[in-house]
Amino acid sequence: MAKKVDAGRLVGALVAAEESALLSTCNRYEFYLVSKSPDAASAGLMSYLRGLTSRDSVGSEFYQLNGLDAVSHLFRVASGLESVVVGEPQILAQVRAAGVESRVRGEAKGILSPLFDRAYRVGSRVRSTYGLGSDEASLSDLAMEAVDRVHPERQVVMLVGTGKMIRLAARRLKGNVSRLYVASRRKRSPAGLEWCRLVRYADVKRLAKSCDVLVSATSVKRPLITATDLEGRKPKTVVDLGMPRNVSESVRGLPNVRLLDLDDLAAMAASRPPLARLPEAEAAVSKEATEFYSWLIQTRLSTALADIYSWAEAVREEELRRAVGRLGPASAREKRIVEAMGRRIVSKLIARPVGFARKKHPDLTEEEKLYLLSAVFGGDRREG
Repeated sequence: MAKKVDAGRLVGALVAAEESALLSTCNRYEFYLVSKSPDAASAGLMSYLRGLTSRDSVGSEFYQLNGLDAVSHLFRVASGLESVVVGEPQILAQVRAAGVESRVRGEAKGILSPLFDRAYRVGSRVRSTYGLGSDEASLSDLAMEAVDRVHPERQVVMLVGTGKMIRLAARRLKGNVSRLYVASRRKRSPAGLEWCRLVRYADVKRLAKSCDVLVSATSVKRPLITATDLEGRKPKTVVDLGMPRNVSESVRGLPNVRLLDLDDLAAMAASRPPLARLPEAEAAVSKEATEFYSWLIQTRLSTALADIYSWAEAVREEELRRAVGRLGPASAREKRIVEAMGRRIVSKLIARPVGFARKKHPDLTEEEKLYLLSAVFGGDRREG
């Protein structure tokens, strides 16, 4: 993507979305929208993204999930099940930040606000229960494992950026290199990088030729490092952890350079043996997503149960007036007894459709269950 997504401008483009949230991770953007017109909201989003990239084909780089699938996906993301490295620890904080930022902007309300809160809690619980996620499970750690294999002899290393992945890489390299540069816009080294030699972004191209290993993870509009910057005889390993890409693809054609990008690291991660409790973790996330979506449908996305209550109360009040009128003069106590009887009857009658709505039915989706209730109790009304 040529330009960084601006959440504020994005909100202005989503005229068909009632709620929105932007989740930015190390290798992708995810947009969460609530809309009564999903196609119109999706079209607005694609129009905004095409304005960033100046490419009509931007839609082919995205996929769209709806309803339960979207809820399940966010829960999996928070749990680290959709990360390049399963259990990657940074993503949970990113999910939490996305929910908070959207709520502060007033874009996460009755649906996205509880969705992101629940996703964070599910992610925390699944990671703790099934042993997913630690600094050792990070994308940065996978990158440094790759460097250890393909370039074990390294004296001069340059890290571009000062984010979490760069700090993790520096921690692993400490004591194992003779010189470590950190390129940053900052005037002082951030915590955890004080022992490194701080250089400016303007120095990256000049120093790149002398480095054995270069790791970049920063936000740039265009590639920061090109083939011209790395030409020569000295063997180099370059790791591109940035999004958008920090290193030009032309670097891959240099005979002296081994380039590892996010796709390469994803292939490495896929070749690892699966975690022992991964199936249990996935089943737990699926169960949590189904339960939350059921609650969401019943309390936020459908008026079926509320309509049934309203219908039953209207019938009760009508019959109460008719009964009291037929009884003639009645004491306040007698009226209270009749009214209480009516409320008990309503409560007992409503218990069955409510139980039907809340019970899991393998052959019916949540929407289908509530549609049936609306059809039976709501006359010609159809829930969308």
